[in-house]
Amino acid sequence: MIKPDRLRERLTQTIELFDINPEKLVLQFDNGTIKCVSDKSPSFEYHYDLLVSVIDFPLHPDVLFVPVIEFVRTEQDELVLNPTKTEKIKFDIIRNNNKTYDIYISIPLTERVIAKTDGNSYQIYHGNEPKMTENNYINKLKVYLRHSDEYKELIFDSETQS
Repeated sequence: MIKPDRLRERLTQTIELFDINPEKLVLQFDNGTIKCVSDKSPSFEYHYDLLVSVIDFPLHPDVLFVPVIEFVRTEQDELVLNPTKTEKIKFDIIRNNNKTYDIYISIPLTERVIAKTDGNSYQIYHGNEPKMTENNYINKLKVYLRHSDEYKELIFDSETQS
């Protein structure tokens, strides 16, 4: 899994506290599942909640949330652009002694792993995430009903609306 390392790098570059005291930023995984995506290869997808724990944070929580949202915009942009997912990032904050915060954030993430066999070995790499745009929609759609390997029937064509 590579996204947690990317988030740590972004937060460390943005907030000096994590560079000086890396133990104040703890990343863990929860609710992990593996989605098998092909019967022709061992490729799969990770689905998990990234748990971000920040201990004794002396700054306003906004200072943390802005780079987290920037990370989400580049690494899991459907959490920003898909209206059904815009409230999926969860958090809890404990205010300590009126000077620091303990902040806990949960971010649902997915990562595609492409695995190909090459003789007696595997080639494994992480796929780039598909990028959504605010106007990411299908403008042409054809739906086929497949009866057998040789025969399929077109049941909808958006260009002819049939």
